[in-house]
Amino acid sequence: MKQIFERTNSVVLAILAIFIFLANANAQHDWTEQVAAYKPMVVNVETSSEVVFETEVKGTNFATGFVVDAERGIIATNRHVTGSSPAYVKINFHDGSFTEARILYYDPTHDFGFYQIDPAEVDFELQAVELGEWGTLALGDELLLIGNNEKEEYTIKFGRITNLNVNKGDRHSSYIHTTFDRTGGSSGSPVWNTAGQVIAIHARGTDTSSFELPIDYLHDALELIRNSIPIQRGEIGVDLELVSIGEAIKHFNFPAELRKEIGPSKAGTPKVIQIESIVPRTTGETDLRASDIIYRINNEIIKDDLYTFDAVLNQNVGKSVNLDIYRNGENLSIDIPVEDLEAKKVTRFVRFGGAILHDITPQLRRILFLEADGVYLPHAERGSSFSRVGVQERNGNSKIVILDINGKQIRNLDDFIEACKSITDGQHTYVVVRDFNLFDSSPTPKSLTVNLKFGPLQQFEWNQAELDWKEVMEQLSPVSH
Repeated sequence: MKQIFERTNSVVLAILAIFIFLANANAQHDWTEQVAAYKPMVVNVETSSEVVFETEVKGTNFATGFVVDAERGIIATNRHVTGSSPAYVKINFHDGSFTEARILYYDPTHDFGFYQIDPAEVDFELQAVELGEWGTLALGDELLLIGNNEKEEYTIKFGRITNLNVNKGDRHSSYIHTTFDRTGGSSGSPVWNTAGQVIAIHARGTDTSSFELPIDYLHDALELIRNSIPIQRGEIGVDLELVSIGEAIKHFNFPAELRKEIGPSKAGTPKVIQIESIVPRTTGETDLRASDIIYRINNEIIKDDLYTFDAVLNQNVGKSVNLDIYRNGENLSIDIPVEDLEAKKVTRFVRFGGAILHDITPQLRRILFLEADGVYLPHAERGSSFSRVGVQERNGNSKIVILDINGKQIRNLDDFIEACKSITDGQHTYVVVRDFNLFDSSPTPKSLTVNLKFGPLQQFEWNQAELDWKEVMEQLSPVSH
């Protein structure tokens, strides 16, 4: 009888615990006062671009941003919103007023960037959000998103955290998985916790889920900008993914005895960092392999911590990092030099014969798996001289690398400029290209006639002091007869 009573009592307690859990899970935080207070900190972003780099697309787009430094007029948003190309940027405020902005910074690896506005041009006193910390979050936490959802200004969404660490970045970024749904147009929206702190920036989503970049990535860069310290982005040329410890042991011969040392993960299933692919012409290309499992970096066990992995690279630009990796069960210790991705951004471009051209970036080498030298042609106006050198997508974009002009090898933008200086108006010209919009991107010669009257050679350079592109005038006009 006593055993039956104890068993019944245990069942009752278990059911009671379930009810308590469900009650807590369904508890709703009252956001009413906070929503009213937060709206003035959120802005709606409208961008228009006619010149595009890499794989960016011309046109007008709408997104969201939020004030992170009221005194300096700094607004945070996504990197896929700021882009890297010249653009007209309009910032619309909650009271119906607006102002123009310039790109202050965009991250070459993670999906965030900053605009800068002049606070004196704003009709009200700017207020900045309070930034929180990723490490204070827990599964199930309630969240608030205010954004430009479906181009409807100041849309309110409520959600919860379902996973604290998923790899949804283009290269290697940790993301928070949340229950926000259908967040189209909310790119760049701030995500608040119940304590009133912005803990993430919305970056991507589906009809049922949303993925937010932890605010720590933005905060690190913002502090460097505030202190006038140059930002560095360490690069060894690896695309990374997270694999479960069980998969690593079963399929990649990761030593089973290390499972205990890896231990549990705050995000859920214990995982390890694995190299998914290697970017051509980077420092890791020779010694690293796809499927390598990175166990330690500079003697620190890295587990599934993509954020710390990235931070260590940033701290060692110009030096080397030591990677302790497992390759098919064999432990290897490898030193890899660290380059700076910031130094490889597009800071110059050329307009010529209706086309935009710039140097090849690490991002292009990754997307196209491009090993060759040359200059990249992302866009040419329809009907222009260079529009005939390759296939154009429906949006007008090309994926063309120019290798040769009239028998002169083109290794970079300087080579291209020198080759173009000798071209005369109407001169028959041939170029050798690789067209990555074709299944076969082998080098192919193309013939064209360059119209210099409407497509003269122009070079532009980025001026960081003015946050603007400036035309370089000295000796760039080609000979015309």
